Amino acid sequence: MIRYLSSYLQPIMWACMLLPLIAAIFTIPFVIRQYRKYGGIAFMRVIVVYSFILYLMCAFLLTVLPLPTIEQVLAMPDHPIGWIPYVGFRHGLVESGFSFSDPASWKRFLKCDDFLQCFYNVVMTVPLGIYLRYYFKCSFKKTMLIGLLASLFFEGVQYSALFGIYPKPYRFTEVDDLINNTLGAVTGFVIEPMFARFIPSRDDIDRLSYIKGERITFMRRLFAIIIDYVIFNIIYALTEAFFIPMNAVEFKVSVMVFFAEVFVYFVIVPVILKARTPGQALLKLKLADEYGMKVSWRQVVKRNVGLYIIEFFMAFLAGFLLSGLVGVLMAWESNSKKIILIYGISTVGIVFLMLSFVLRCIKKHNALPHSHYSHTVEITS
Repeated sequence: MIRYLSSYLQPIMWACMLLPLIAAIFTIPFVIRQYRKYGGIAFMRVIVVYSFILYLMCAFLLTVLPLPTIEQVLAMPDHPIGWIPYVGFRHGLVESGFSFSDPASWKRFLKCDDFLQCFYNVVMTVPLGIYLRYYFKCSFKKTMLIGLLASLFFEGVQYSALFGIYPKPYRFTEVDDLINNTLGAVTGFVIEPMFARFIPSRDDIDRLSYIKGERITFMRRLFAIIIDYVIFNIIYALTEAFFIPMNAVEFKVSVMVFFAEVFVYFVIVPVILKARTPGQALLKLKLADEYGMKVSWRQVVKRNVGLYIIEFFMAFLAGFLLSGLVGVLMAWESNSKKIILIYGISTVGIVFLMLSFVLRCIKKHNALPHSHYSHTVEITS
């Protein structure tokens, strides 16, 4: 059993290492979906959804890892599809000398590879059944069908030699796996109430999300800004790739196009979209004046120029100066102390002035500079 557990450890470790990358790709669509449907995100939903993603990654990697070399696969004997169910299981019964009247034979059977393979194939999909009933509210029949389809997918990946990467399958495809994986999903469905009693129900999570959606949280505004920057950078990257020749002669053109696109995206488009950037529109936010009334186009321009241009430049400048200071300090021996002192005082002074300006605005007006000087607030659209 220890040998089997150790062979499963590597896929689980790989899944944990790959989770941040998959989460980075998944997060923005997930955030958009949650804010558009509920107006807020419950922390428990984040735990459930991302743990489900981790489980799916573990289940998939368990079916394909460890990866052999091409030479190892070529040296493996061919193995036809095992259409007759539980041949290995019956073989384990015979080899262990299993007998109901002999408890020692039970131990031998429970430790044999044939039993452990069946057992772990059942266990692998138990979480799937739990998630399907708890979060996705699937019926018993639907859970059974999804468990079967998931198993068919795993077996198809194995039979296809990992989508044709290998010259032939390096793992056996058997009907046993379909039965055991489906049984595991059904088992998870049956035992789900044992787990659900200790955590909020799906209805409770939805209700909490709606309650959070009644107010505009900092995270909602922050995600709107992040989405805007992601969309803008994609647009600018496509412009550079297809329309701007990258050489020294065209550098000025590239800079001019950049600022033109900044102006169009963060100033012109929000005016057209009725006081909303694309990121705000996706998260169902819009601008209003400080009294909740309709904003003028001048207020929209002031707010977005302040946030996306001036404040962004301040943050970029602070980061640039601080990173330069770190570089100067790391090269302490090769730089004169006079240069280090002048650069350090200048950097700290500039960063302190910018930070104090922002903090003073927050303390005095309870708003960031772009909101205070434009007299705007964000509301739900």
